[in-house]
Amino acid sequence: MKRLFAALLVLLVAGGLLAWRVPPRADLVEFLPAGRTPASAFLFRELQSGAATTLLLAAIEGAPREELARLSRETAAGLRASGRFAFVGDGSLQLSEAEQAFLFRHRYLLSAETTPEAFAVPALRAKLEALLDGLRSAASPLLARFGFADPTGAFLGLAAGWLSDSRVESADGAWFAPGGARALLVARGQGAGLDAEAQRAAMAAFQTAFDAAHPGSARLLLSGPGVFAAAAAAQIRSDVEMITTASVLLLAAFLYWRFRSLVLLGLVAVPLLAAVVAGYAAAAALFGSVHAISLGFGMTMLGVTVDYPILLLTLRRPEESLPQAAARIWPTLRLAAISAAAGLLAMLGSGLPGLVQIGVFAGAGLLTAAATTRWLLPRLVSPETRIAARPLPGWIALDALRGRPRWAFGAMLAAVAILVATGGPPWQRDLAALSPIPAAQQALDGELRGQLGAPDVRSLFVLGPGTEGEVLARAEALSVAARPLIERGLLAGIDLPSRYLPSPALQRQRQAALPQADALAAALRVAAEGMPFRPTAFAPFLAAVEESRGLPPLDAATFAEGAPTVAARLSPLLSRHGDEVWGIAPASGVGDPLALEAAARALELPGVLFLDVKLEMERLLAEYGATTLHWALAGGGLVLILLMAGLRGVRAGIGVAAPIGGAVLVTLAVLALSGEAISLFHLAALLLLAGLAIDYSLFLAIRGAPDVDDDRLGAVLTCAISTLLTFGLLALCDTPVLHGIGLTVAVGVAAAFLLACALSAPAARH
Repeated sequence: MKRLFAALLVLLVAGGLLAWRVPPRADLVEFLPAGRTPASAFLFRELQSGAATTLLLAAIEGAPREELARLSRETAAGLRASGRFAFVGDGSLQLSEAEQAFLFRHRYLLSAETTPEAFAVPALRAKLEALLDGLRSAASPLLARFGFADPTGAFLGLAAGWLSDSRVESADGAWFAPGGARALLVARGQGAGLDAEAQRAAMAAFQTAFDAAHPGSARLLLSGPGVFAAAAAAQIRSDVEMITTASVLLLAAFLYWRFRSLVLLGLVAVPLLAAVVAGYAAAAALFGSVHAISLGFGMTMLGVTVDYPILLLTLRRPEESLPQAAARIWPTLRLAAISAAAGLLAMLGSGLPGLVQIGVFAGAGLLTAAATTRWLLPRLVSPETRIAARPLPGWIALDALRGRPRWAFGAMLAAVAILVATGGPPWQRDLAALSPIPAAQQALDGELRGQLGAPDVRSLFVLGPGTEGEVLARAEALSVAARPLIERGLLAGIDLPSRYLPSPALQRQRQAALPQADALAAALRVAAEGMPFRPTAFAPFLAAVEESRGLPPLDAATFAEGAPTVAARLSPLLSRHGDEVWGIAPASGVGDPLALEAAARALELPGVLFLDVKLEMERLLAEYGATTLHWALAGGGLVLILLMAGLRGVRAGIGVAAPIGGAVLVTLAVLALSGEAISLFHLAALLLLAGLAIDYSLFLAIRGAPDVDDDRLGAVLTCAISTLLTFGLLALCDTPVLHGIGLTVAVGVAAAFLLACALSAPAARH
């Protein structure tokens, strides 16, 4: 007993140290691949660290309109003061004096109206007449400040275009949704959008700023990619904690009821803990971190690795010592463990980091559990220790099912008929379906985006890679080339980074369009003839144009330093990854992404790629699904070869594999009838099921004395129930990945056990 307790203590300490050094992560994006095409590679990189994923959308409701405006202003002020947000928009957005001075100085480099024609006499005269009319109107203070230094209106045009393009109602320094029942805010955090910890901190800062405004009965609603990331991570953690706790309690209760032995619980825990430690260590060593989904899946080995010690203890003969029993059943146990690991081949070959990590975790754990059962477990208890199972209840009438191959083949034929009639379970092509975010939260996100006019960035143009100037030049080329597409109704518009910051080449072109001082002064005198302006009234204008001719072109860094408010709109569209600069240009009003994709390809613009996120995800899932299916077939073939080699016969190998193949058919039929859309994880779980359920066929196929056959059937039934207790819990998870694996394996294990009873177990002898 001391050796057993020492082994448990060592394994617990080792597991704790591993989890402390490499804490499990819950960011769902880590389960995504790197991408096999330029489009998919860019997409997944943006999902991981793109600025668009840091957007937080907020609404305040449940108070009168005036109170909502106050809460919005004070919440926004608190967010800006927190230092956690790169941008906060709430309807009170204004340019500071320093920003105004910076943009005013560089207006002619930034304005699209900087052309030679804008400084010709006809255009100047029209602008001066408009200025004169404006000075007689309510806009007189604003025009008196800017009009004489900028009679062309370049600065006011820029400001209006940048800050006044929102589709929401603005009043009392706040944005309001239609009807005025909600005040709206938008903010962008500084951490990666799908970094769950950073987004939890941003959400907490948002809630703190709201609470500091004394909201009373008003409530705050938050949405956006960061909210989704935090919610998904919390759901995954919740599921993993539930699985771990409930699995341990249910399995311990069942095994204690079955064997009435605390020693057995300890013996069962040793291979389990060894499996979890080995799987965790293997995943951490190969990937640098361990995902909570992998840990959750690893914990389901509670129902798998307990097979080995249970089979060892219950199949031990009266005259055998425990080491002798372990040596006798080792060939069969070894074949079962290796076949189970081979069943994970589909996961390892899928190319999806998440599936590969699960496969590594589970494969290392299964092999370690088998080796622990063979060499360590027999040495942890005294030779005289014997543990017997209590008799099964009479209502478990398995004798009627044993040796009934016709029943088994009838069930398989029924499953085939269902699959033919229904066409099989539908294939899940939407990666968003893997997210545990509730439909209500997703609906709120769509509602807030619609009210704020925020893009959903489903369809966008990717610019780059290249230098900053090259990317901005490509945006300008796209602006021109996209006009026919807009005229054809393929899209309504594009938000380009060059809208905020022109390329250096275009800035120099605009500088070249500025007239010489003497020429401009002469044109201005002619344009002002007959108007009551003093001769020196436009001296600031002449000086500014001359200064603009010699200014260095702006780059993104200088722009962000001088005009952070406007640069906050540029930064999501222009990003740097290492030495490369990339740009994105979200497209709005896209009705037919396929048609727009074809038209964009026909433009043949170098360094410009159209990307529709949903289309690209569907293609990726189809591609990875095909790869996983190929590896699944390879894994199935390998398992069959191992069985034939291990049992020294083709017929024997096929006989053991038949219940597994039948279980796969029955599982697919049940999924089809339930309307469950299968994903890559269901597909990989089918191979996992094959590996797990081989124990049943292998050990039930062994012939012996009637009482030995009964003991063996009871032992295998105990293993099946243990597996169902854990995988059944997975099927109850809200995390779709865990739910899909759990449902598939739970149905399959039940079917595999029943089919193995009918096909492999000898008929009951009375």
